[in-house]
Amino acid sequence: MNKRKVKHLIYMGIVCLLLLVLSSIYAVLYNHGRLVEPMDFSTYTFHIKDTPMVLSGILLIIYIIYMTIFIIKYNMRKPVDTTHTKKLSPYLGFLGFFGFFGFAGFWTYNSAGIIYPFIFFIFFGFFGFYYDGKLSNTLRDELFEQNVKTASIKAYKTGFALLFIVIWGIGMGMLSKNLEWCAIFMLISISLIYALVLFLDKYYLYRLEKED
Repeated sequence: MNKRKVKHLIYMGIVCLLLLVLSSIYAVLYNHGRLVEPMDFSTYTFHIKDTPMVLSGILLIIYIIYMTIFIIKYNMRKPVDTTHTKKLSPYLGFLGFFGFFGFAGFWTYNSAGIIYPFIFFIFFGFFGFYYDGKLSNTLRDELFEQNVKTASIKAYKTGFALLFIVIWGIGMGMLSKNLEWCAIFMLISISLIYALVLFLDKYYLYRLEKED
């Protein structure tokens, strides 16, 4: 994947996010915070002033779908080179910023009782693509393969340790008085732990390769 295409993909994402931010500001200032502040969607009726928020939201969804299809097609077309690592741009690490959409879960939960947006916290793990890019076209010799295994083990150990702490806390009765908050806590924790494991797997490998 050449840098030019990656930059275009990132610029498109920045534009989508900027339009969403501007639409949110408009909604707060001129539309009584509709579609920004918590509201009951069961009684929602479309107003013409909702157009900026609706269009920016649709545009963001289209971008995410396009980005997913683009990455899948790229991986399918690219010939497999087993002797070297894939050629990736460090700019792909910017995809990790989509993890901030996980915070939207607090809004959707308050307004409609929906908690699945918390899963977006997993995208924080995409920051690890930065280190993948730094190791592009690296020779996959025996030492590299050993470093891959070592990095994965270290990342998994950290993830399992954090997961044990979370499960232990829940088992000790934390948030037991509110099952909804317990479910939210578990979803957020698992998503963040998974993201951390993804990130550390790439980071530890980069550190091992540079130290060697």
